[in-house]
Amino acid sequence: MARPLTATVDLEAILQNYRYAKKQQPTCKALAVVKSNAYGHGAVEVSRYLDKEADAFAVAAIEEAITLREAGIVSPILLLEGVFEGDEWGLCEKHGFWAALENTQQLNELVASQAKIDKVFLKLDSGMHRLGVDKETAPTFVRALKETGQVGEVVLMTHFACADDVSDLTTIQQLAYFEQARQSIGDIDASVANSAAIMKWSVPEGGWIRPGIMLYGISPFAEVSGRALGLRPAMTLSTKIISTRQLKKGDKVGYGLGYMAAEDHVLATIAVGYGDGYPRHAQNGTPLQINGQPACLAGRVSMDMLTVRMQDYSAVPAMGEDVVLWGGDVPVEEVADHAGTIGYELVTRMTSRPYYRYLRGEASQ
Repeated sequence: MARPLTATVDLEAILQNYRYAKKQQPTCKALAVVKSNAYGHGAVEVSRYLDKEADAFAVAAIEEAITLREAGIVSPILLLEGVFEGDEWGLCEKHGFWAALENTQQLNELVASQAKIDKVFLKLDSGMHRLGVDKETAPTFVRALKETGQVGEVVLMTHFACADDVSDLTTIQQLAYFEQARQSIGDIDASVANSAAIMKWSVPEGGWIRPGIMLYGISPFAEVSGRALGLRPAMTLSTKIISTRQLKKGDKVGYGLGYMAAEDHVLATIAVGYGDGYPRHAQNGTPLQINGQPACLAGRVSMDMLTVRMQDYSAVPAMGEDVVLWGGDVPVEEVADHAGTIGYELVTRMTSRPYYRYLRGEASQ
C-alpha cells in the first residue's frame, strides 16, 4: 500500500453495539442492518464477524444479499425493499432470504412464482408515506399471504419518520396507528424500531428490532455523538501528511483561494479528498487530529488532497505524521455537522480507494 489513507474498522465494536441494541429491547430479536456495504464498513467482513451471533441480517436489495451468501454467510437475510422483479422470489427461496412486501404486484408475483418463503415482512404505511399498505387493507394482505401456503410467517413492519426527535409526537401517532392495524389482524409479530427508536422509544415487545447506524457507533440523533450514547465508534479514517509549507499572514490556499492565513503558520497537505468519500462541502475549521493534537481543515476539499493546519498556530506539523479524519476523539458526527450533513452519509459514501484494515477481538482493545 503506497497511498496512506486507511479506514480501520473495529469489528468487535460492531458486535458490542449489536449486543447493546438487544439489551435496549430485550424481548426482541435483532436484524443487523448491513445495507450499503454495512454503511461503508464492509458488509462481508462485518457479516462474517456477526454471523454466529446475529439473529438475522437486513439489506436493501437482493444483490447485496447474494453477495453475503456467496461469502459464506448462513444467517437469515431480509430484503428491506422486497423484490423488484418477479423472478427474484425464486432466488429468495433458493438462498433462504426473507423479504418485505408492500403492494399487490409483489403479492401476485410471489403467488405466480410458487416460491416458499420462511418470513415475509408486510410493510404498513403508518405515516411516513414512502412504502406500505394502509391499516384497512393490511388484514387482507396478511390473510392472502397465509392462504398462499407459501409463507411460513408474516411479520407486520413499519418505519418511523421522526424517531430521532424525541420531542416530536409523530412517533407516538405512528405507534398508535400500527397498534390499530395489528389488533385488526390478530396475533402477528411486529418490527418497528430503527436505531433511534431502539434507544429512545417504547416499542412492541417481541418481534424484531432493526439496528442500523447504531451498529457502527454513530448516533442517529442531532447534537450528540454515538460515544455519548454508550456506543463504540467502529471506523477510524486516517492518513498521513505528504507535504508541508510555510504560509505568511495573508497567503491564500486551494481552489478558489478560500482560506487565508490569519498569521504566519505551517500548512500541511494530506492524502484524502472527496474522491475517497471525504465531504467536499466541509468548511474551514472542520476538526481533525495530527499526531493526537487538534487540527483543522484549511482550504477547499480537493478530489485527492486536503490542506490542514494545527489549531495551535505555533505547532509545526511534519512530513509523515499521522492524521485522523474521523474516529477516536474526532467524532464523525462533528465532521458531518461541519459539512452540513449527517454521519450516515459520510460513512456510506466511502469509496473503494481507502485501504480497509479490520480489527478483531482482542486486537481492537
